Amino acid sequence: MRGISTTCLRQVRGSLASSFLRKAFHTAPVNSKKARAPEHRVQYNYDLFSLHPEDEHYSYPLVTADDLARSKARPRSVRMLARDFIHDSLYNTHYGYFSRQAVLLPSANPPSRVGSDTASPAVTAATSSSTLDSVFPFHDIKNETEFMRAVQLRYMAFEEWFQNEMKARERRRHNNEPTPQERIDALIAKQKRTPWGSTQRLELAREIGRLQRDQSHEQVSDTEVDTMVAGQVWHTPTQLFSPHYGHALARYLVAEYKLHLFPYHDLVIYELGGGAGTLARDILDYMEEFEPDVYSRTRYHIVEISDRLAAQQKARLLHHLRQGTVEVVPRDFLQWDKDVEDPCFIVALEVLDNLAHDVVRYSTDDLQPYQGLVSIDRTGDFVELWEPVQDPLIQRYLNLFHSVRRPLLPPGAPFYLSWIPSSLRHTLHESAPFYPNLTQPHFIPTGALRMLDVLKKHFPLHRLVLSDFSSLPDTIHGVNAPVVQTRHNGIMIPVTTYCVLQGFFDIFFPTDFPLLRDIYLRHMGTSPAGDFADAGSKMSRTYFTPTYSTEFSQYVPSAYEDYSYAPSRLLGLSDVIPPPLLRDSPDARIMSHAEFLSRYADTQGTQLRDGSNPMVSWYANASWLLT
Repeated sequence: MRGISTTCLRQVRGSLASSFLRKAFHTAPVNSKKARAPEHRVQYNYDLFSLHPEDEHYSYPLVTADDLARSKARPRSVRMLARDFIHDSLYNTHYGYFSRQAVLLPSANPPSRVGSDTASPAVTAATSSSTLDSVFPFHDIKNETEFMRAVQLRYMAFEEWFQNEMKARERRRHNNEPTPQERIDALIAKQKRTPWGSTQRLELAREIGRLQRDQSHEQVSDTEVDTMVAGQVWHTPTQLFSPHYGHALARYLVAEYKLHLFPYHDLVIYELGGGAGTLARDILDYMEEFEPDVYSRTRYHIVEISDRLAAQQKARLLHHLRQGTVEVVPRDFLQWDKDVEDPCFIVALEVLDNLAHDVVRYSTDDLQPYQGLVSIDRTGDFVELWEPVQDPLIQRYLNLFHSVRRPLLPPGAPFYLSWIPSSLRHTLHESAPFYPNLTQPHFIPTGALRMLDVLKKHFPLHRLVLSDFSSLPDTIHGVNAPVVQTRHNGIMIPVTTYCVLQGFFDIFFPTDFPLLRDIYLRHMGTSPAGDFADAGSKMSRTYFTPTYSTEFSQYVPSAYEDYSYAPSRLLGLSDVIPPPLLRDSPDARIMSHAEFLSRYADTQGTQLRDGSNPMVSWYANASWLLT
């Protein structure tokens, strides 16, 4: 775990003291390698006694997350953009957090005695049920405090079961006993060798069925147990409030489908990152029971980057798979290359928070942006490097950001910079010992921009249904900074840097929903309405065409106009007075978590005895974007 200890220590040390030593003692490059890297002159210094990175960091090859995906070992002696480091840490097939370490807390609970003496009967029932996909008995829980206790006990019960399962597996290995799956495979092989219709074949089929049933009640496969060695277990509102949360989304989808598409088109849904398949199951179960006409015309696609989660989804959605209603597509949505011409809904719940971000800092001299790179030395330790923005994706996002906001100063810049003349800033930057050389980090959602690129190119008639966190506690330092945390001994521990050992930490970001809405409308609006096919004779052509309003367009220049924070631009009135925020329109609406659920959910189903409703009141820091 040295990756976290070293980087945390570096983050604690301040940049001002480092800057003071660098300037007061006139430190400068002392060899030819550093002299050939003038773009790192404003390197942000971590260590008081190491004012410059080692020479080797400037010569490491630059790699991407795609390059690293082919290696089973964590990289050494390479550099990469921050977004590639974050993506690799989360999604690398061999060691990524979501690929190998993290699992969703099963909504079904293993038998457990945890809390049986201290919890109320309702809480005990909620945490000791062995029924597959059991739900909380909301009407029997006294209040939100007791419900919170029930959630905590479910974690404790699961971790107790996990430890018992680990001991049982070790015992089986010691005694050379086959696992349940190995026993099933052996019986299936034996069954194939027996005559069709014989009594022996019937008995084997019964034994296979019994073992499969018992294995289903274990709820977690051997692969899952291997995955959970790190203890990275987490939950979502979909699981806590199943099936009511999924039913709320189903009502929204059905209402919009009937209003604008039925009966001329099928209901086509693409869910990005389906988790354990709980949301898809709850949506399809609702449609099958209450909207059979819609269900018969539903085509539900789950696009899942994790093979492990895709297998869970197929197991949970077996009934709907047999009906031909759902399809699990194991691939990265950001690599999507197939055109979808049908009107469709793109459902992305808690997807943006784990999409990779880049990090940018701005020079306090000329306010120009510098992109962040993570350099990993031969020992596996991390160093951040800063160079002028060269990456096209970063530049394109900054141009879009400036086109819809046009701020007076860069994000994270101290307010006093606008009052200091450019000539004086340059002098202070070069000579003043306590003058900072870079602003605080600005984390920009370039992963989200890549998702918008895919939607624009391959899903011209899409509707976006997106929910995520609008703010987060315990974030690291910076603008739009992420929470970086890991679970250890049942406790979630936040840390102070994103440069941590790959795969053992969750890295997730808040979403600026008003900014996302404006960028979405601006980005999608660059295509003329004529590019979109007619979705049907009875459906409005513009309903699935996310163009921005005339009122908004008059305030923004081209999305790809080159923009910089040059001091001369700060004197213009248009830069001093930013454009007004775009009001919600039929093209894009922002709703709070409570507002959406109050409108579409059966809130009676999750109401507690005292009248409170955790499904509505919890997750107050989440919002919805509906286009």
